[in-house]
Amino acid sequence: MKSIFNSLLIFIISSCGSGGSSSIISSTPYQPPTSSNQFVNCSNYDGDTDKIIWIDDFVESTFENNWTAIIGNGAEYGIPGWGNNEKQYYTDSSNNIFSFNGCLRITPLVENIGGFNYSSSKVETKNKVDFSLPGKITIKFRSPAGVGLWPAIWMLSKNINERGAYFFNLGHGNKSWPDCGEIDILEYWGRIPGVAQSAVHTRSSHGNTVNLGSQSVPTISTDFHVYSLEWTPESLTFSVDEKEYYTYAPKVKNDTTWPFDTEQYLLLNFAIESVIDPSFEEDILEVDYVRIYDKIGTLTWSDEFN
Repeated sequence: MKSIFNSLLIFIISSCGSGGSSSIISSTPYQPPTSSNQFVNCSNYDGDTDKIIWIDDFVESTFENNWTAIIGNGAEYGIPGWGNNEKQYYTDSSNNIFSFNGCLRITPLVENIGGFNYSSSKVETKNKVDFSLPGKITIKFRSPAGVGLWPAIWMLSKNINERGAYFFNLGHGNKSWPDCGEIDILEYWGRIPGVAQSAVHTRSSHGNTVNLGSQSVPTISTDFHVYSLEWTPESLTFSVDEKEYYTYAPKVKNDTTWPFDTEQYLLLNFAIESVIDPSFEEDILEVDYVRIYDKIGTLTWSDEFN
């Protein structure tokens, strides 16, 4: 979810990067005081369990094994505002991130923390999402609404080189952004109501990339919708509720146009832009599930936020 600013990345920032990692997500939900943020029950996976090779039910013991939270605003790693002049400070507090009624919730709040006026959360998977064969990822998601709100679901390569990032700390990282490649499955800007956008960042087009597509989703902030990425050796195809709206398939595939032959990881975050509705108090990003399928549709990775 890179903006027009150039900066290093690793997994989940509004443009890049990680920070220090933390551990568990609280099972005790924070209860928003505003009536506009009503919780709903999310669905559970009811398919054949023998098709699942990885699942996270978001109990404390499994979250710690599969996800890590990123702390800070990026200045700690030389990327203040995560390269996009973002105004939030990311925490792992259960006030900002928690699971409840079968959904993962990320809730920005107006509060002074770390020298910033907003708190929020971002998380990244510790597990690889290996698309060595054609695959598909689907996310059932309800976005918040409001000027200045910027939630995103996106992916980066394990080999990204960024100080402080989870995999960098494990000894990985030999390519800087955008050479590592970035896939934005869904970005939503509250200043552009009812429009879902997907984008691809590579050396040939990055920052304010031309490789993007969008789809009108008038109920993006009131209803859950299923956002999908189909990944083959030839193309990346994005859709919402099974309606395709953008395909990235460069005619010439090389290191500058197609760095998508390495293991990728999933990131979820909720950023605050530099200009936000002054009446904003809080809102909620809700993720019902994330599922990853192989080329024949077999469920190979699933995350049920229970």
